[in-house]
Amino acid sequence: MDRRRTHRQPMCCGARLEFAGRAWSVNLLDLSEGGAGVQALPDIVAVGAEGHLIIDTAVAPVRVISVAPDRVGLAFVRLTPHIAFAIASISAHTAQDRRALEPVSQN
Repeated sequence: MDRRRTHRQPMCCGARLEFAGRAWSVNLLDLSEGGAGVQALPDIVAVGAEGHLIIDTAVAPVRVISVAPDRVGLAFVRLTPHIAFAIASISAHTAQDRRALEPVSQN
């Protein structure tokens, strides 16, 4: 069952995950207004942990909401308007890039 409240934009780019003074490079799998999914080892963080997800220049506070063998689900917490705008811009830019790569239909 999908519990997501907002649409997630598929992504494939690098990001940085920081928890308790430690940092990991991760692959950003998807992004929405409410959170993100990252490809990461399950033993780096536990459900409920709070830290930061850094995407480009946006530093977003996050809470771990799920951990799977190769995926960590994150919810954004305490977002400022600036960070929310940066996340929306990154998501929109990625969607635009994907549309540009789609083949043109010839009718």
